[in-house]
Amino acid sequence: MTPALVTAGGLTVDHVISADGAVALDKVGGNGAYSAVGARCWVDAVGLVSVAVSTYPRETLTQLRDNGVALDGVVMADAALRSGNWFIYDERGDRSERLTSRPEELAQAGFPTDTLSREQVAAWQDHLRRRGDGGEMSYSQFRDIHPMVAAQVPESYFGARGAHCAPARPVVLNELLPLFNGCGMVVTLDAGWQLAELSLDELSPFLAQVDAFLPSEIELAAILPGMGVETALGLLAARCRGTVAVKLGPRGCLVWDKAGARTVPVPVVPTQAIDPTGAGDAFCGGFLAGLVATDDPVLAAAHGAVSASLIVSHHGADGALPIDRDACRDKLGKLLARLDRSPLNA
Repeated sequence: MTPALVTAGGLTVDHVISADGAVALDKVGGNGAYSAVGARCWVDAVGLVSVAVSTYPRETLTQLRDNGVALDGVVMADAALRSGNWFIYDERGDRSERLTSRPEELAQAGFPTDTLSREQVAAWQDHLRRRGDGGEMSYSQFRDIHPMVAAQVPESYFGARGAHCAPARPVVLNELLPLFNGCGMVVTLDAGWQLAELSLDELSPFLAQVDAFLPSEIELAAILPGMGVETALGLLAARCRGTVAVKLGPRGCLVWDKAGARTVPVPVVPTQAIDPTGAGDAFCGGFLAGLVATDDPVLAAAHGAVSASLIVSHHGADGALPIDRDACRDKLGKLLARLDRSPLNA
């Protein structure tokens, strides 16, 4: 079966400390999984491209497959990882990341495993920084050793209408972007720290190959430091084949309207947020689906906002499954009404 859309990205196991100090250990995710689930909110089948460690939970892969995420593009590597990424959020919604440990190390270091005070959160972060990688491979190191390559994308994916590339190093994007473009797909791209480290001139060849570039506010500021958001979006959009939208976390997003040379705000969908991990990736998956369906970046962002709202109300990429498509459409209709856009045009 040919999937309607394709997402390419990582599969990881994460540990989360929410802004209120709540701890959630061993939650399955990865930007590949989250973006696939975000896209799956709107289409019947999504093809995932990824390289997974042997210890990634097989039951999660089965659950993804049973809920419309094709895994023909997923390569299982021999490497086994017990250390997971820590995503630690503050009161503003910003997060500290790129720290790793095994889940049991929190208790071994004398910390509670259910809820931490802000002082305990700070102390745990200091512990992780002093600890380093503990002599174990991280997911980032794993991806460097086992990068995604064009050859792993199955022919059954070539008929998809769109593809999203989650944050990846330039060497990976040089493999995947020409392939997806050669298949005539609508292509979207997230930034991540991998692209935020590039200069505008270094980034430009990638922008020229995508129909939407979707950085976070922090990544946008890193790419064009000291510049206002609207000015930065305009500069990026001038070098992009399509458009640019910046993700603002709980403040929604701003979409650059090329025709009007202005930004258009799209708010978040009100929901009881439990865990913001993966919200930006799910937004990107939903944005791709909306862009393919409507060819309208603002409507695409509305689709992305609905997908993100589904993810933040659960822990892990699998927590949002199975997808309630009717509920997604209902949320989209209400959001479009707030934007004074008719659902009939979506």
